[in-house]
This record gives sequence, C-alpha cells and structure tokens, in this order.
Amino acid sequence: MRWGLILLVVGLVGLGAALVVWGLPLVTGSSSGDLAPTRRVPATVVSPVACGSQARDGIELRVDGLPMRAKLDACGSREGERIEVEVPQKLPADTDNLVVQVVGTGQASSGLGQRLRAVLCTVAGVAGAIYALLLAGRGRRRPTAGQPA
Repeated sequence: MRWGLILLVVGLVGLGAALVVWGLPLVTGSSSGDLAPTRRVPATVVSPVACGSQARDGIELRVDGLPMRAKLDACGSREGERIEVEVPQKLPADTDNLVVQVVGTGQASSGLGQRLRAVLCTVAGVAGAIYALLLAGRGRRRPTAGQPA
C-alpha cells in the first residue's frame, strides 16, 4: 500500500509538472508557434566588444548574396571569428539596427523539446527527493514491543 501511494504521488507530480509546462504558454499568451521563422547564415565578427551591460559584437554577414552589418546578441568574441547566426526569414525594411543571435541560443530553439526536457527534469528531481526521503526513513528503526525506545 505504501509503495502504491508513493507511485501515485510521483505520477501526479509528473502530470502536474507536464500540465504547467505545456499550459503556461497558453496562459501567458506566448508560444513557440508565433515566433518569426529564422534561417542560418555564416557571419564574421568585425568589431568585438568587452562584455558589459547591453554589449553586442558587430558582425558582417551575407543575406541573399547582399553584404550587411548587424549586431550580435553576444559579446567577447574574437575579431575575425566565424560563427553561424540566426536571422529572420523576412528581413525588416530597416536593417541598420538588426540584432541577430548565435544559432541555437535564440527563441527559435525553444519549443516542444525544451518543454519536454523541463518536465522530465522536474519528474526526476521529485523522484530523487522521494527516494532520498525513503532512504532517510530506513535509518530510523521502530522499537519492537519487547525493547524500550
């Protein structure tokens, strides 16, 4: 009976975590589905900056064969370093203040996989905590009827 109750609690916590992770974007109004599609483009760092508040390296890239400059939402790169960045599929009319991100670090990398990892991590943490409580409870022995406490 005790193990059944423990499994029920772990299952309910996992289900609750899944509902929170999948339901939270619906409540907050954000979703990975409303992100602008991006594409990968090679870029070269031309004006690196030291890291600080809102520091962004300057980069050069080619989009549809046209050279352009943009700001990289990162800092501390080396001059001449080649990186891959995510740029919007449809570029804005004014690209003077275009800010791009390194591939895999932007909003386009969020989605179902990231949510699933969060759920599994939560379930694993809860299961580990319950297991630790069970092991800690084994150390305390109940006195038998013939022995004093």
